[in-house]
Parts: sequence; structure tokens; C-alpha cells
Amino acid sequence: MKAININDVIFATVSQHGCVLASLTLSGVTSLSDVMKHLRASVSGVVGMVTLQLRNMSQGWSQRTTFVPASAPLGRSGVRVPVQLSLF
Repeated sequence: MKAININDVIFATVSQHGCVLASLTLSGVTSLSDVMKHLRASVSGVVGMVTLQLRNMSQGWSQRTTFVPASAPLGRSGVRVPVQLSLF
């Protein structure tokens, strides 16, 4: 991972199966962990693997990676709701 400075402007796009789920412009973040906190909050209801495209406008680099935002969506009480998977 490349360095992120507090003054950098970060463009982050999260997509799944070719559909853009979130597109954020961030500043004031200092690490990938900070970026991921913002992104996980934006796509908290999404189940499964997503693609993250990061672009640091200030330093001129771009990076693509995949991650799983959450194991299951949160219910009203803040507890994870189980997901029933089926082949039929």
C-alpha cells in the first residue's frame, strides 16, 4: 500500500458485479484503515466481495483491491443478521 498523508485528496469507488455502490471523496485520512472505516460505513448492508478503486489525486497514484465489507448486514439492534444461502 502506498502512503496516505493527511492533506491528500482520496477518491474511493466501491463496486460489486460492475455496479457502483459508493463513490467517496475523502480528505483528512492518514491510512488505509481510515479509508476502510468510511467505506464500510457507506456499504454496511452489502454482503459479499466488492472491488475498491482508490486514487490519490495529490500524489498521483491509483490502486485496485477487493474486500468483504461485512459478514452479514446489521439488524436494528446492531447485531448481525444471519443470511440464508440457497442453491434453489
